[in-house]
Amino acid sequence: MQAQDQLTATIIGSGSPIYNENRASASTLISAGDTHILVDMGNGTQANLAKLGFEPRNLSALIFTHHHLDHNEEFVPIFIRSLLGRDNFSIAGPPNTVKLTESNLGLYSEDINYRLSKTQRTLAERKKAFEVSDLKGGESFKIGDILVTTLQVPHTIYTLAYRFDFNGQSIVITGDLTYSDKLPSFAQNADFMIIDSGGMIMEDGRQKNERKTSNKVTKNQGSNRQKKGGAHLNLADSSSIAKQANVTNLVYTHFNSTTVDVAASLKEIQKNYRGNIVFGEDSMVLKTDITSSKPKALNSYTIVDSGQRIAYSNNSIISLPQNEDDFFG
Repeated sequence: MQAQDQLTATIIGSGSPIYNENRASASTLISAGDTHILVDMGNGTQANLAKLGFEPRNLSALIFTHHHLDHNEEFVPIFIRSLLGRDNFSIAGPPNTVKLTESNLGLYSEDINYRLSKTQRTLAERKKAFEVSDLKGGESFKIGDILVTTLQVPHTIYTLAYRFDFNGQSIVITGDLTYSDKLPSFAQNADFMIIDSGGMIMEDGRQKNERKTSNKVTKNQGSNRQKKGGAHLNLADSSSIAKQANVTNLVYTHFNSTTVDVAASLKEIQKNYRGNIVFGEDSMVLKTDITSSKPKALNSYTIVDSGQRIAYSNNSIISLPQNEDDFFG
């Protein structure tokens, strides 16, 4: 498939509010052809974009899931770089996005005017190059040829999930959230669902967010839901949402600075979801080959040896896969 026909997600930042030299805070770049949408702009976003050779002036849109600092900390410099470019762009997010944009535009107006004057331009002219909108959830609009749909999801502040559809491909970014009954239908049959990694089991045996995961959660079984007032999913909830949504690839992000016990976490996730599971990393590119009958993630993450040397079907021991065999997991 030609690059201009492909919808991709590049994880710019896979970390959390806690500083981690190996993970920038939350940010994902959605791309199709010449359309580039940056979702969230946490600490380290600019550095990782630079490593990828991507210039913020080429962004088509800056979008927020919510206004926590680890999701919008680098908005101002990226916004100003976009203003210093030549292209039109849009800004959108939950309530306070307009306020955030306009207040910083006023605060830095002299600086922006000075920089624009070097190319005989003014801020008054460049203000016509962008639109900014507060979203409530339920909207559907196009950025370039990418269809963007929104859904309000539960978190500690007003938060939106986004679905991006292009050329028969779809990517969902949930942002931070607790369980949402509406998310499975919103993400139905998506190629990738990039989701909050709450509840991961750590190598010291603790769970991220110190939440206990249950063995099984179904749509009609509310007893295992997190208590009202929580901030993040647990593994039972995220895997249940993925199963109900029938997503092809479940991609976890928003990791803290501790080390995930991959085998133990996978075991918990796979109690509900049996599709492809990806532990996100900075600069990881996710893309779907729509020419294949079975879309698959093309990732660059490290393969972990779980130590398993015996393979089972539902009823018996089976032979292990050989080199060059197709592998899904």
